[in-house]
Amino acid sequence: MPKQPKKLTLTSLKKKAPKIPSHTCVSIDNVIGKLEKLVERKKALDKKSLKDLTKRLEKLRSANENLRESGIYWYEKLKLLLKTR
Repeated sequence: MPKQPKKLTLTSLKKKAPKIPSHTCVSIDNVIGKLEKLVERKKALDKKSLKDLTKRLEKLRSANENLRESGIYWYEKLKLLLKTR
């Protein structure tokens, strides 16, 4: 007797899904705020501020990659489910 495929459930799919990052709008607002303060005070971007802003932007890049991976994961799962119907 052939082995039946494992039943897909939302819970089983979620366990294997890439983690979705938290909201990133606050981080974007913080970077914009820091840049606006520099302009308002007519200050140059020093190395410390550059390092801080770069670190924040790299976190946003990582969050975007995670969102992309999650979207691809769920899209592929949906395609598979629709194909097997």
